[in-house]
This record gives sequence, structure tokens and C-alpha cells, in this order.
Amino acid sequence: MAGHTLVFYSAAWCDPGVPMNKIFHEILRDVARARPDVSLKGIEIDVDTEEENQQTGALSPAVSEGALASIDFLPMMVLYAGDFPRADAEILRLVGQLPKRHILAQLLEALPAEEV
Repeated sequence: MAGHTLVFYSAAWCDPGVPMNKIFHEILRDVARARPDVSLKGIEIDVDTEEENQQTGALSPAVSEGALASIDFLPMMVLYAGDFPRADAEILRLVGQLPKRHILAQLLEALPAEEV
């Protein structure tokens, strides 16, 4: 079973992040139903909290500084191959407040073919 991680990046001040957070959780459920052969883990990251943690060292960072620096628009969902934060590579980046059907279609297309 292939492992992937879908990370939802947002911030408390990001109004579109509120409905997108609900869609994020629905997407995780829908992908699990549509592709039971793929292991998809979901992680939510508040970029402001993460940046503060990295600057102060209060908590272990959830993402690398490079990954955090690459987030230039919120909300954002990024699909990684492998277990996060040690993901092998970014596969797909979805930026902004997008329709659920669009997100689901893009994710299902980006995931590898079913393993037999």
C-alpha cells in the first residue's frame, strides 16, 4: 500500500481557510472511499504558529523551513509522496478556495495507479 500525505496549510486570519478546512476533511474521507488501495494521511498546519515555533524553538517543527517558505498563498493543500514531514516529493499543489469536485478530481488523478 503506497503512503501519501495531504497537508492543509492555512492561518487563523485566512477566512477562506474555514470552509476549506471542512472540504479538506471531506476530501480525506472521499479519497479513502474511492481509493482504498492508497494510504492517505492528512495534516493541518497553521503557518503563523509553525513560523513562531521555528523561530522560538518552542515546539519541534512540523515542516522544514524550506517547505514553510514555499507557502506563498493561503489556503493551500499539498500532496506529498511518503510520510510527512519526511515526504519524498511534492506531487500536487492546490492553491486557494477551490471547489471540492475540482480538488478531488486533481487528487485522484495525481495518485498512482492502483497496485495489484
